Amino acid sequence: MSYYYYFASTLPMLMPDRPPPFSVADFRERCVDHLTAGDMAALDGMLDRQPTQELHPFVRDWQSTDGQLRNALARTRAERMHKEPNAHVREIEGSDTALENAVSEAYSQPNPLAREKALDQIRWECIEELAGFDPFTGRAILAYGLQLSILERWARMDKEVGSAAVETLLQRDAAEEEHK
Repeated sequence: MSYYYYFASTLPMLMPDRPPPFSVADFRERCVDHLTAGDMAALDGMLDRQPTQELHPFVRDWQSTDGQLRNALARTRAERMHKEPNAHVREIEGSDTALENAVSEAYSQPNPLAREKALDQIRWECIEELAGFDPFTGRAILAYGLQLSILERWARMDKEVGSAAVETLLQRDAAEEEHK
C-alpha cells in the first residue's frame, strides 16, 4: 500500500456543496509527481472512464459500487415507468439494499435538480466509504479525484447555459414536428 503523507496533507478538504478548489486537470498535474505509476494509471483510467489493463483494487471496488448504483437507478426508473428493468440492469457482483433504498429516496425528491443532488450525495458517501479512514493512502487520493470530479461537474452547470440547451431542444423538436 502506498502512503502519500506529504501530498495528501497539501490537498484542501472537499465539501459537497462548495466549489472545487481547483480543476480535475490541475489535480492530475499535481498527482504526476507524487503518485506511483499504478495509482496514476488508476486515477487516469477512472476519471477518463477507460479501464486499465490491471484493475487497481480501488477502481474495482468503485466500479462495483457504481454498477450497483446504476442498477438501482435502472430498477427505480423502470418501476416508476411500469416497465421491466432487466434490459437495463447489468450483471455485477454484490447487492446493497441500503443503496437501493437511498436511490428510491432520491427519486422521491420534488424536482430533477434535487434528485440529481441527492444521487450525487449518495455517490459522495459511497466514495468516502471506499476511501477508508486513512487520508494518506492511494485509495484516499483516488477517492479525492472522484469527489473532485463531482464538484467540477456541478461547477460547470450554469442556469443560462442550461436554459439555452433546453430552448435548443424545444426548437429542434418543433422543427421535427413541422417536417412530419
